[in-house]
Amino acid sequence: MDRRLWYLIAGTRGGINRARILWILHDRPHNANDLATQLTLDYKTVRHHLDVLHENDFVMTLGGEGYGILYSLSPRLQVHFEDFLEIWNRIGPRLGAK
Repeated sequence: MDRRLWYLIAGTRGGINRARILWILHDRPHNANDLATQLTLDYKTVRHHLDVLHENDFVMTLGGEGYGILYSLSPRLQVHFEDFLEIWNRIGPRLGAK
């Protein structure tokens, strides 16, 4: 299992929201505003989590400018998505996640 991913999701206070972001991005790319609306989180909070995930090579940008920048899972996380699922399955039941 990817230890850095484990730390960013299960070992930090904002990890649950980062996991929720990754879960949504697994379906298709989104911009930060879409994510904030879907997750009912503040836009700046979502941007912070996206920045953390981007710095750690779990998400990447696909283009656009300003509010239109699209984010998707990085190739690294796409290839190792089972690591994310293992973490999700460990923490998800505590949250009532499906």
